Amino acid sequence: NINELDIVYLGNSNPKFNGGFGFKFYYKRFMLNSFFNFRYGNDVVNYARMQAESMYTTNNQSQAVNWRWRKEGEDRPIPRALYNYGYNSLPSDRYVEDGSFFRLKYIQINYAVPSASLKKYGMRQLNFYLNINNLLCLTKYQGVDPEVDYNGLGISEDKAITPRTKDFTLGISVGF
Repeated sequence: NINELDIVYLGNSNPKFNGGFGFKFYYKRFMLNSFFNFRYGNDVVNYARMQAESMYTTNNQSQAVNWRWRKEGEDRPIPRALYNYGYNSLPSDRYVEDGSFFRLKYIQINYAVPSASLKKYGMRQLNFYLNINNLLCLTKYQGVDPEVDYNGLGISEDKAITPRTKDFTLGISVGF
């Protein structure tokens, strides 16, 4: 008999801690600038996984449904398949995941050419740089990106929006 007594607390979308920090290192003519951000202790509803494991329609399904329950006595992480029937796509603690992460948001490597060697070319400064954004994200979250919106008013849902891209920019900065 399933009733209101079966309702349980599934977590909190608000992180216990969040923040960011950066470092800037200089060595001779090189400069390394970096920024990290993190969240800890928040829960995310993996809505995309909920849809990919529902087995409710003929839509594409996750390969995880291959390990679904099939016969009496099996202990499987995925319930049985019920086409156009059942409750596999309803919210459940199966889809609530730890959204904690630690991300290398950006890193910049810069080399400044000595100004003494630039004067004969009429330049004041010449820098070569490489910028890299979203290079690394450490998390146990199974979805595409754990950094989903949380506003304190509702639940954090990952609906498989396009994740942050890894951007690489190589450039030259010239000053006259």
